[in-house]
Amino acid sequence: MEYLKREIPVCEVCQQPANQTCGGCKQVYYCSRAHQKLGWREGHRLKCCAFKIQISDTLGRHMIATRDIKQGEMILKEKPAVLGPKICSPALCLTCGKRLEPLSDTCDFYKCTKCQWPMCGPQCEKSDVHKPECNAMCNRKYRCRIKYESPDKVESAYCVISPMRVLLMKESDPLQYDNIMNLESHLDERINTPLYLVLKANLVTFINQVLGLPFDEETILKVASIFDTNSFDVRSPDGTKKLRGIYLTSSMMDHSCLPNTKHVFVGDEYHLAVIATVPIAKGELITATYTQSLWGTLERRKHLKTNKWFDCTCARCQDPTEFGTYLGNIYCSLCNFLGNENVSRPMLVSTNPLEENAPWKCEKCDHSILSRQMVSGNNVLNQELSKLDKRGPKDFEEFIGKYSQILHPRNHLVVQAKLALVQIYGNYKGYTLSELSDNLLKRKIDICYELLEIADQLEPGWSKFRGTLLLDLQAAMTMQTKRNYESGKLTKEGTQDQLMQSMGLLQEATNILKVEPNMKETLEMKIQELNGLLDGDGDVNSNIV
Repeated sequence: MEYLKREIPVCEVCQQPANQTCGGCKQVYYCSRAHQKLGWREGHRLKCCAFKIQISDTLGRHMIATRDIKQGEMILKEKPAVLGPKICSPALCLTCGKRLEPLSDTCDFYKCTKCQWPMCGPQCEKSDVHKPECNAMCNRKYRCRIKYESPDKVESAYCVISPMRVLLMKESDPLQYDNIMNLESHLDERINTPLYLVLKANLVTFINQVLGLPFDEETILKVASIFDTNSFDVRSPDGTKKLRGIYLTSSMMDHSCLPNTKHVFVGDEYHLAVIATVPIAKGELITATYTQSLWGTLERRKHLKTNKWFDCTCARCQDPTEFGTYLGNIYCSLCNFLGNENVSRPMLVSTNPLEENAPWKCEKCDHSILSRQMVSGNNVLNQELSKLDKRGPKDFEEFIGKYSQILHPRNHLVVQAKLALVQIYGNYKGYTLSELSDNLLKRKIDICYELLEIADQLEPGWSKFRGTLLLDLQAAMTMQTKRNYESGKLTKEGTQDQLMQSMGLLQEATNILKVEPNMKETLEMKIQELNGLLDGDGDVNSNIV
């Protein structure tokens, strides 16, 4: 598989091995500074940066493609302007963000010897990241009082760390401080919310009275609001580190519920790489999603209004059917077509998706319900779904069956249950691919195809959602092919065709997922396993059985 081999970068000018990338596009390599200047003069400057930032009355600051961008192309890569804990967090290291466990000899966390905040150890304690805040606290003789009580205890004291790091930049890095403070905050809208009333009492008091820093209340709360408006949720590939970070350029991307990019975090310093999931034409908006693509419109718009303080009016939010997926809809309870499988049951759809209080009306009859009834029903079923046993498929299959007369197969709650089943079937103990019955193996394959149809509509192109589904689908199809060949249900030629189809799925999954951290070895292993079932000419190998 040629595309998985590690390529040696070569200089754009002389084609010799190179180790320097263009500082703008990060796509072109040079062997020296001199050749980078030469390449720039010879035309690379005309095609380097793929975007520009513009300002308009309707969109505010936004990102526009300055040239055609290819699917899978890295549009930009940047380091965080600031990283820090979320407002409430389990005990974590202030330097690396790792979630902490108590030491066996003290039954408490390792702590910074100066400020007493929980840390990983001496190395993280002495890091440049922690020094400014540590000095600020020690100068005022402040000592953190967090101690280990239980594994899942969440500490609200972490609300002070991220804002404090920005405020301390005013002296240490005034340019970066100004860049961050120029971001949108929506403080006027947040100022009287319950959270910000708490921050007035806790965060402002800590900065002013405990640390004695010369910032007024509005500035302190503005920093907190800038984080809430602009920060990205940052997590390590293994899930042990969960932070939030501000990325100055990436925060300029406009939101869409049908985005044309995805992002990944690269390396220990959490550089953010923005990657095009579909081809983007010159002049088009470069967009990201600030919410969950697999939520219905009611849930997405409420989340955006509550957390980002704007009303989304994208094409998907305007469509009562969400591009024909009916992700947020339910069956009409009065229209009964259960006796005829060839007739689709009518749905209840919003009479105005951009108005949260608009009634929901049947597509066929006059039956309607209030918006608050839809919201209430969604909340009840979502709570039930969240309590299901994630260690086995039984609860999720029963949930889907139990509500099959209310929720259609592509309702967002059913989709969440099916996503759980895709993970369980083939990956959990007692349900590995080799342990699955033929019926459950077919069930996994059918669900993958159903979810891929939704992905094509709501997360088109090279999204992580599509990539992981393709990976699961090809593994299940390969197992099914092996079984059918062993049982004589497939000829050698039929087996060869199906294995090549699995290879095509795996190649597409690899194109999508190769940028994801820690996925390279998994992808290489899967391709090696599948290649082992075929000989050099693409024929079925004798060791398939």
